[in-house]
Amino acid sequence: MFSAVALAACNNEAKEQLATLAHSDSVRVDSLAGVRKELLDEVMSSTQFVAQINTELAKARSLTSKADSKPETLEMSVGEKVKANEDRKVVVARITRLVAKLDSVQTRLASTRTRAAKLSQKDSSLMLQVATYEKSIADLQQAAEQQRAEFQAVIDKQTTQIAQLNTQVDTLNQVRTALTDTVGQLTTEKNTVYYVVGTRDELIKQGILAKEGSKRFLLVGSRTIAPARELDPSKFTKIDRLANRTIVFPDGGEYEILSRQNVAFAAPAAEKDGKIFGALTINQPEQFWSNSRFLIIVKS
Repeated sequence: MFSAVALAACNNEAKEQLATLAHSDSVRVDSLAGVRKELLDEVMSSTQFVAQINTELAKARSLTSKADSKPETLEMSVGEKVKANEDRKVVVARITRLVAKLDSVQTRLASTRTRAAKLSQKDSSLMLQVATYEKSIADLQQAAEQQRAEFQAVIDKQTTQIAQLNTQVDTLNQVRTALTDTVGQLTTEKNTVYYVVGTRDELIKQGILAKEGSKRFLLVGSRTIAPARELDPSKFTKIDRLANRTIVFPDGGEYEILSRQNVAFAAPAAEKDGKIFGALTINQPEQFWSNSRFLIIVKS
């Protein structure tokens, strides 16, 4: 009786142990299947990031090829260099983000591999695949980081060149402004001429006309009247020879020119016996003013 009871008790205990072992095996199998699924998911994620990194690296290489194929001269605008540099910065930022995501995937992949190893020391093929893929990811990370570093160096170099070009442009603009001002001043100075209208006595008193030579006779006669050797521009009316081509005389009176202008290149409003009336129109300013910038018109 006692032996039968003991045997029955042993059988029950063995059944319970077998049930426990079966449950443990079932849990281990389920856990290993779950880990394998996680490994597969991580591999798929990393594959997606790898594809994206390859795409960005292709873009980066394309940008470098385009930049290298175009000669860097001053004719290449600063705007073009800035645009190319900004494009490189965008690519580098994308590569950096993708590499960071790949780092996260690699960390999770390593953690999952450790769990899988603990669950099944015999699943060597799965471990080998995971190790191989981890090495591929590490190699890709190294290549991507190297490419990012190279592009960062290009960006830094381009930034320096852009700053230098901006300085050159500023200098050229300053030189251009200075040249423009100088040309403008020279043009204004070249085209500035002077005229005065008055009687002989008025012009002699102002020092514009001067008596030269001696009298033709000892006691009688007059000396020649001619423009003074030194003329004061403040006693004249200043005009632009190209803009002001007509000089209007005061109403009434006859006038004559005593300065050295070539009257063949001007036309009076009216003329009689060598005297001119009304106004004087200068048809060819360059030739008319070539002998003197000071026009002296004397009222008879």
